[in-house]
Amino acid sequence: MIHNRAAFRLTGSCAVLLALAAILGTGVNFFRPAVTHLSWVGDWDEHIETRAFKAGVPVVFLIEARDRVNTQSSILFDARPIEQYLAGHLPGARPMPLDAVDERLSTYASLLSMDTPIWVYCSGEDCGDSLDLVLQLRTYGFTDLALYPGGFSEWKEYGGEIHMGDTP
Repeated sequence: MIHNRAAFRLTGSCAVLLALAAILGTGVNFFRPAVTHLSWVGDWDEHIETRAFKAGVPVVFLIEARDRVNTQSSILFDARPIEQYLAGHLPGARPMPLDAVDERLSTYASLLSMDTPIWVYCSGEDCGDSLDLVLQLRTYGFTDLALYPGGFSEWKEYGGEIHMGDTP
C-alpha cells in the first residue's frame, strides 16, 4: 500500500512537471522574435539546417558567427544578390552571389586555398542560396566549409553590426 501511494505521487509529480514544461515552452516560443519561432508542424526535410546536416555541411549558429566575425578567423561569403550585399552585410563579408561564383572566386584567389576556413550566409533560414554556394564550393575542392543558416536577418535582429557598401 505504501509503495502504491509513492508510485501515485511520483506519477502525479511527473505529470505536473510535464504540463509545466509544455506551458513554459509554449510561452517562450510565443514571446520569441517572429524569425526564431519554432514551428509546431512543418516539413523539416526542406529546412535549410536539415538539408545542410544531410549534406554533411557544418552549421554555424549566432554565437559562433559573432566569434568568427570578431576574430576574423575565416573567410565569410554573402550569397545574396549584390544589391542586397551593398545595402547591408555582416562585417568582413565578401559578396559571392551564386550567379557570379566563378568571377568572384578569381577575385579572391589570393585569399583562398583549398583548406581555407570559409563560411557562408544569405538572407535567412528560408534562403537556400547559402547552402547551394557551400555545395558548389565543395565541388571546386574547398574542404573547410560551414553554413550560417540564420543569415543576415538573424544577425540584424539580434543587434549585430552591419556594414554597407562594397567594403567588407
